[in-house]
Amino acid sequence: MQVHSAAISNGMIPISSYADIATFVFCLALLVLTLNVASNRRVFKSTLQALFVPRVRSQFFRESKLYNEWCFYLGVLFNTLVQSLLVLYLVVILLPSVACEINLKLLYAICFGATLFDFFFKLGNSLMLGKLFECSGDAAIFNHSKFFYLSVCSVALMPILAASVYLGIPAILFAYLFFFVTAYVFMVVRTLTLKSSALSLFQFFLYFCTLEILPYLIILKLLTMLR
Repeated sequence: MQVHSAAISNGMIPISSYADIATFVFCLALLVLTLNVASNRRVFKSTLQALFVPRVRSQFFRESKLYNEWCFYLGVLFNTLVQSLLVLYLVVILLPSVACEINLKLLYAICFGATLFDFFFKLGNSLMLGKLFECSGDAAIFNHSKFFYLSVCSVALMPILAASVYLGIPAILFAYLFFFVTAYVFMVVRTLTLKSSALSLFQFFLYFCTLEILPYLIILKLLTMLR
Protein backbone atom coordinates (compact mmCIF):
# COMPACT_ATOMS: atom_id res chain seq x y z
CA MET A 1 0.00 0.00 0.00
CA GLN A 2 1.12 3.52 -0.66
CA VAL A 3 0.98 6.52 1.62
CA HIS A 4 -0.10 9.80 0.06
CA SER A 5 2.08 12.60 1.38
CA ALA A 6 -0.55 15.18 0.53
CA ALA A 7 -2.99 13.56 2.89
CA ILE A 8 -0.43 13.53 5.66
CA SER A 9 0.60 17.13 5.12
CA ASN A 10 -3.05 18.13 5.50
CA GLY A 11 -3.25 16.31 8.83
CA MET A 12 -5.32 13.43 7.41
CA ILE A 13 -3.61 10.17 8.34
CA PRO A 14 -4.58 7.52 5.74
CA ILE A 15 -5.43 4.63 8.03
CA SER A 16 -5.90 2.29 5.06
CA SER A 17 -2.18 2.60 4.27
CA TYR A 18 -1.03 0.71 7.34
CA ALA A 19 -4.13 -0.34 9.31
CA ASP A 20 -3.76 -3.94 8.16
CA ILE A 21 -0.16 -4.06 9.41
CA ALA A 22 -1.09 -2.36 12.69
CA THR A 23 -4.00 -4.75 13.29
CA PHE A 24 -1.85 -7.81 12.63
CA VAL A 25 0.95 -6.55 14.89
CA PHE A 26 -1.45 -5.62 17.70
CA CYS A 27 -3.07 -9.08 17.60
CA LEU A 28 0.32 -10.83 17.50
CA ALA A 29 1.67 -8.68 20.35
CA LEU A 30 -1.39 -9.44 22.51
CA LEU A 31 -0.97 -13.14 21.78
CA VAL A 32 2.69 -13.06 22.79
CA LEU A 33 1.93 -11.07 25.96
CA THR A 34 -0.88 -13.43 26.98
CA LEU A 35 1.29 -16.49 26.35
CA ASN A 36 4.13 -14.97 28.33
CA VAL A 37 2.04 -14.05 31.36
CA ALA A 38 0.16 -17.37 31.36
CA SER A 39 3.29 -19.54 31.13
CA ASN A 40 5.71 -17.50 33.26
CA ARG A 41 3.73 -16.20 36.22
CA ARG A 42 6.42 -17.15 38.73
CA VAL A 43 9.16 -15.39 36.79
CA PHE A 44 6.97 -12.32 36.30
CA LYS A 45 6.34 -12.13 40.04
CA SER A 46 10.02 -12.57 40.89
CA THR A 47 11.04 -10.02 38.26
CA LEU A 48 8.68 -7.42 39.66
CA GLN A 49 9.65 -8.06 43.28
CA ALA A 50 13.36 -8.01 42.47
CA LEU A 51 13.07 -4.40 41.39
CA PHE A 52 12.08 -3.24 44.86
CA VAL A 53 13.10 -5.90 47.39
CA PRO A 54 16.88 -6.40 47.84
CA ARG A 55 16.47 -9.90 49.31
CA VAL A 56 14.39 -11.08 46.35
CA ARG A 57 16.78 -9.38 43.95
CA SER A 58 19.77 -11.23 45.41
CA GLN A 59 17.92 -14.54 45.22
CA PHE A 60 16.73 -13.80 41.69
CA PHE A 61 20.24 -13.18 40.35
CA ARG A 62 21.72 -16.04 42.36
CA GLU A 63 19.31 -18.64 41.02
CA SER A 64 19.03 -17.50 37.42
CA LYS A 65 19.68 -14.72 34.96
CA LEU A 66 16.84 -12.88 33.32
CA TYR A 67 18.19 -13.48 29.81
CA ASN A 68 18.24 -17.26 30.42
CA GLU A 69 14.46 -17.32 30.83
CA TRP A 70 11.84 -17.77 28.10
CA CYS A 71 9.99 -14.94 29.82
CA PHE A 72 12.76 -12.60 28.73
CA TYR A 73 12.73 -13.57 25.05
CA LEU A 74 8.95 -13.49 24.78
CA GLY A 75 9.07 -10.09 26.47
CA VAL A 76 11.68 -8.88 23.99
CA LEU A 77 9.49 -10.07 21.12
CA PHE A 78 6.47 -8.25 22.55
CA ASN A 79 8.43 -5.04 23.13
CA THR A 80 9.97 -5.16 19.66
CA LEU A 81 6.61 -5.72 17.94
CA VAL A 82 5.04 -2.71 19.65
CA GLN A 83 8.03 -0.37 19.59
CA SER A 84 8.81 -1.08 15.92
CA LEU A 85 5.18 -0.33 15.03
CA LEU A 86 5.65 3.05 16.71
CA VAL A 87 8.78 3.62 14.63
CA LEU A 88 6.87 2.74 11.45
CA TYR A 89 4.09 5.13 12.42
CA LEU A 90 6.57 7.96 13.00
CA VAL A 91 8.28 7.29 9.66
CA VAL A 92 4.93 7.40 7.85
CA ILE A 93 4.04 10.70 9.52
CA LEU A 94 7.41 12.45 9.50
CA LEU A 95 8.87 11.02 6.28
CA PRO A 96 5.96 10.40 3.90
CA SER A 97 8.28 10.55 0.88
CA VAL A 98 10.26 7.60 2.26
CA ALA A 99 7.07 5.66 3.03
CA CYS A 100 5.91 6.21 -0.55
CA GLU A 101 9.05 4.65 -1.97
CA ILE A 102 9.16 1.50 0.18
CA ASN A 103 6.54 -1.21 0.59
CA LEU A 104 5.12 -0.74 4.09
CA LYS A 105 5.48 -4.42 4.97
CA LEU A 106 9.16 -4.25 4.06
CA LEU A 107 9.47 -0.96 5.92
CA TYR A 108 7.97 -2.54 9.03
CA ALA A 109 10.39 -5.45 8.72
CA ILE A 110 13.25 -2.94 8.60
CA CYS A 111 11.87 -1.11 11.65
CA PHE A 112 11.49 -4.42 13.48
CA GLY A 113 15.06 -5.44 12.70
CA ALA A 114 16.45 -2.05 13.69
CA THR A 115 14.54 -2.04 17.00
CA LEU A 116 15.66 -5.58 17.82
CA PHE A 117 19.28 -4.76 16.95
CA ASP A 118 19.15 -1.63 19.11
CA PHE A 119 18.00 -3.64 22.14
CA PHE A 120 20.56 -6.44 21.89
CA PHE A 121 23.37 -4.07 20.91
CA LYS A 122 22.85 -2.05 24.09
CA LEU A 123 22.38 -5.21 26.13
CA GLY A 124 25.66 -6.65 24.85
CA ASN A 125 27.52 -3.41 25.45
CA SER A 126 26.28 -3.05 29.02
CA LEU A 127 27.29 -6.64 29.80
CA MET A 128 30.70 -6.12 28.22
CA LEU A 129 31.27 -2.87 30.12
CA GLY A 130 30.09 -4.57 33.31
CA LYS A 131 32.82 -7.18 32.95
CA LEU A 132 35.39 -4.58 31.90
CA PHE A 133 34.76 -2.40 34.97
CA GLU A 134 34.15 -5.42 37.24
CA CYS A 135 30.54 -4.52 37.98
CA SER A 136 28.68 -7.33 36.21
CA GLY A 137 26.10 -7.52 38.99
CA ASP A 138 25.27 -3.84 38.60
CA ALA A 139 25.00 -4.23 34.82
CA ALA A 140 22.60 -7.16 35.29
CA ILE A 141 20.41 -5.12 37.63
CA PHE A 142 20.46 -2.20 35.19
CA ASN A 143 19.40 -4.47 32.30
CA HIS A 144 16.72 -6.02 34.48
CA SER A 145 15.30 -2.60 35.37
CA LYS A 146 15.52 -1.39 31.78
CA PHE A 147 13.74 -4.47 30.46
CA PHE A 148 10.95 -4.14 33.02
CA TYR A 149 10.34 -0.45 32.43
CA LEU A 150 10.50 -0.93 28.66
CA SER A 151 7.87 -3.65 28.98
CA VAL A 152 5.64 -1.34 31.04
CA CYS A 153 6.04 1.35 28.38
CA SER A 154 5.16 -1.11 25.62
CA VAL A 155 1.98 -2.18 27.40
CA ALA A 156 1.01 1.47 27.90
CA LEU A 157 1.91 2.29 24.29
CA MET A 158 -0.48 -0.24 22.74
CA PRO A 159 -3.79 1.53 23.48
CA ILE A 160 -2.24 4.95 22.90
CA LEU A 161 -0.84 3.94 19.53
CA ALA A 162 -4.05 2.16 18.56
CA ALA A 163 -6.10 5.28 19.33
CA SER A 164 -3.65 7.43 17.38
CA VAL A 165 -3.68 5.11 14.36
CA TYR A 166 -7.39 4.33 14.12
CA LEU A 167 -8.61 7.80 15.05
CA GLY A 168 -6.03 9.42 12.78
CA ILE A 169 -4.80 11.80 15.50
CA PRO A 170 -0.98 11.67 15.83
CA ALA A 171 -1.06 14.17 18.72
CA ILE A 172 -2.37 11.37 20.98
CA LEU A 173 1.16 9.99 20.95
CA PHE A 174 2.27 12.83 23.23
CA ALA A 175 0.54 10.92 26.03
CA TYR A 176 3.19 8.23 25.61
CA LEU A 177 5.92 10.73 26.49
CA PHE A 178 4.80 10.57 30.12
CA PHE A 179 5.40 6.82 30.32
CA PHE A 180 8.62 7.00 28.33
CA VAL A 181 10.16 9.76 30.44
CA THR A 182 8.93 8.20 33.69
CA ALA A 183 10.51 4.86 32.75
CA TYR A 184 13.85 6.48 32.02
CA VAL A 185 13.76 8.48 35.24
CA PHE A 186 13.03 5.36 37.30
CA MET A 187 15.72 3.43 35.45
CA VAL A 188 18.34 6.11 36.09
CA VAL A 189 17.36 6.59 39.73
CA ARG A 190 17.35 2.82 40.29
CA THR A 191 20.89 2.59 38.91
CA LEU A 192 22.23 5.60 40.79
CA THR A 193 20.94 4.20 44.10
CA LEU A 194 22.79 0.91 43.76
CA LYS A 195 25.59 2.29 45.97
CA SER A 196 28.08 0.13 44.12
CA SER A 197 31.73 0.19 45.02
CA ALA A 198 32.65 -0.78 41.45
CA LEU A 199 30.38 1.49 39.40
CA SER A 200 31.13 5.20 39.62
CA LEU A 201 28.70 7.97 38.75
CA PHE A 202 31.03 9.12 35.96
CA GLN A 203 31.13 5.64 34.39
CA PHE A 204 27.36 5.38 34.40
CA PHE A 205 26.99 8.93 33.03
CA LEU A 206 29.46 8.14 30.24
CA TYR A 207 27.66 4.92 29.32
CA PHE A 208 24.18 6.43 29.51
CA CYS A 209 25.01 9.46 27.35
CA THR A 210 26.99 7.45 24.79
CA LEU A 211 24.73 4.42 24.27
CA GLU A 212 21.32 5.42 25.61
CA ILE A 213 20.98 9.02 24.43
CA LEU A 214 23.48 9.76 21.64
CA PRO A 215 22.06 7.23 19.11
CA TYR A 216 18.60 8.83 19.36
CA LEU A 217 20.03 12.30 18.91
CA ILE A 218 21.86 11.12 15.79
CA ILE A 219 18.67 9.54 14.41
CA LEU A 220 16.74 12.73 15.15
CA LYS A 221 19.37 14.75 13.30
CA LEU A 222 19.22 12.39 10.30
CA LEU A 223 15.43 12.60 10.22
CA THR A 224 15.67 16.41 10.27
CA MET A 225 18.11 16.31 7.37
CA LEU A 226 15.89 13.93 5.38
CA ARG A 227 12.90 16.20 5.82
